[in-house]
Amino acid sequence: MFPHEGNPHATECLLRTDGRQPSVTSTLILAMLMTTAAATPPAASAADPDPAATCRPLKVVPPDTSVDNPDGSRWNRVVLLAAPRIASGDTEAVSQVIRQRVSQFTLALLATVRKTTGPAGGTRHELAELGVGYAVPMDGRLTIVATDNPPPSAGIDFLGRQILAENGRTLANLTCVGTSDTAQVFDAEAILFRRGTHLDFLMRHFVWVEPVSGQCSACVWLLTRRADGSLVVVEEPIHWISPGTREDRAVHVDSSEFLFGIPTKRSLALVDIPPGQALEWSPGLRAIAAEKHYPLQALQTLAVALDHSLQTLRAPQSADR
Repeated sequence: MFPHEGNPHATECLLRTDGRQPSVTSTLILAMLMTTAAATPPAASAADPDPAATCRPLKVVPPDTSVDNPDGSRWNRVVLLAAPRIASGDTEAVSQVIRQRVSQFTLALLATVRKTTGPAGGTRHELAELGVGYAVPMDGRLTIVATDNPPPSAGIDFLGRQILAENGRTLANLTCVGTSDTAQVFDAEAILFRRGTHLDFLMRHFVWVEPVSGQCSACVWLLTRRADGSLVVVEEPIHWISPGTREDRAVHVDSSEFLFGIPTKRSLALVDIPPGQALEWSPGLRAIAAEKHYPLQALQTLAVALDHSLQTLRAPQSADR
């Protein structure tokens, strides 16, 4: 049974973390963003063609930040932790030392969620900031480190420092393309193993906080860029990522892209996007999912379309009752 069924006054949608279908009301994201529209003046109108009004680099989480700190004033939600692993392709061409160093660093997508007072006087949660960083175990806790100058206590050798520094440079390519006080959309340039080779994609992330429960979830999908610079949706399902997902990030190796026997950026590709429950594309969602940036009104339209697709996860559970 869903929280809102049998109780017409219930407004909270609990996004499950136990791997089952999320409980999704018909106003999951729509109500969330409509509240945002009333509470916060938009940074740009939907007619504003200037991406500078809505686009900016994604924040980098400061060093020494503890990854799992739900009671902290900042960075108190884990959206996704991704631990890379050399998994397929020409794996024998990668030395055991490099394999170990690649897996030494965990990519952490973290959020700061804050409680505020809603329009009706109750508690409401807002997404104050979203950021990313690389973490290693330190003193028994997964902790963000500076990619250009990790502390000696992190136990990272010379090769590990080189890999970490390169990882840090990739963070500069993460771009936030839409923001409200309860959601953010950001893009990551990515190389994935598709059709037997390593291809370039844009991995788009829609991250939101549920205003009542304070849980953070995400939807992730792939885009490609046309010759004219426009974006187009890749015909693969969207993944709904449950709060705090831990990803075993499988990496494919193509030794033909090595340079003098050394792995290069193009020699390593992700096998897939982060794991989650698959959502099929609707015409309305496909039409809005490949915008270059999202002023507030466009972000609301995207949220409504995603909400409709999320209803498909609820349907099988409803049919079983």
